[in-house]
Amino acid sequence: MLERFWRRIINRKGVSWLALPGLVLWLISLGYRLGLYFKTKTAAPPEKLPLPVLSIGNISVGGSGKTPMTGFIARSLLAEGVRVGIVSSAYGREATTSFVEPGYRVQKMPVSETGDEVMILAHDLPSAVFSVDVVKLHAARRLVESGEVDIIIVDDGFQHWPLHADVHLLTYDAGVKKRTLRLFPNGILREPLSAIRRAHIVVITRANFAKDIQRLRNKLEKIHPDADYYHANFYATQITKGDQQLAVKYLEDKSVFLFAGVGNFRALRKQVTALAGDIEGYIELADHQRYNRELLERIKIEVTWQDPDIIVTTAKDFVKIGDFDFGRELCYLDLAIDLDPGEEKLVHDLMTRFNLGDET
Repeated sequence: MLERFWRRIINRKGVSWLALPGLVLWLISLGYRLGLYFKTKTAAPPEKLPLPVLSIGNISVGGSGKTPMTGFIARSLLAEGVRVGIVSSAYGREATTSFVEPGYRVQKMPVSETGDEVMILAHDLPSAVFSVDVVKLHAARRLVESGEVDIIIVDDGFQHWPLHADVHLLTYDAGVKKRTLRLFPNGILREPLSAIRRAHIVVITRANFAKDIQRLRNKLEKIHPDADYYHANFYATQITKGDQQLAVKYLEDKSVFLFAGVGNFRALRKQVTALAGDIEGYIELADHQRYNRELLERIKIEVTWQDPDIIVTTAKDFVKIGDFDFGRELCYLDLAIDLDPGEEKLVHDLMTRFNLGDET
């Protein structure tokens, strides 16, 4: 509820009553800017580990594709014989315990302990080693101590100052609206756009949502001309319904009800709208939404009233729902990444930067 109201404020157009809470957010953002300045200026030198560290992150709140990019790169490196460790704080989980476990063991843990995104990555990457801790530096140290990995990938590590990253890969969502590019909470930016200069690689995600991708690319290159730039689109390869994997065309003649708790619900809704015959209704939930019986029953009531053929959600929502019966078929989208100029170039670039090769 609060998140949706916040988004209404920062997305406002023209003069409206939302300008008053907007003024409050602007004042708070001044304090945020000051705190950010002192944090960066007084931070201790980051700790450099004896293993190569790849940080994957962004400069905006909400989803920009950093976790799917983490899975995409980890899977590609594993295919090259590189032993991959993944660091996460598992934001949004209920438990606070730390652990270091391979993906195939993480799959069997309760999602309340692993968090939604770690659980999804674990199912996709059973041979990767996951280290979860509230402090990412501590998690990274444990991977070094394990002796089981050749490289450490830090999910959402761009603002984790205590840990030195040998390479920063920044995901930048092309679908964000220009008027929201202000410092939090008056906008969506965790840091000013100038922070892009810390990145070695910039991946412009949801490139197909940009009104003018070349113009956006030129804008980013003007800020940081020395980075390597890639464009990425997320597309649904199939849908998962129970134990079945079905082609996305299964949705073409179906009326759909959509619910999800993601950082960029607008982009998800556009994607599902393009795939489905009709969207009967939708519920936008908070990012990393925690589900309880009351919320699930509320969704079921809305579904019953809308009477769709099928319910669509995301994988990270699906893993938290359990076996709740909505009275309709429930499925989630399996997403893949289409990278330009190509996966091979990015993987080769990373292997070269980290001196990973046949010796691994």
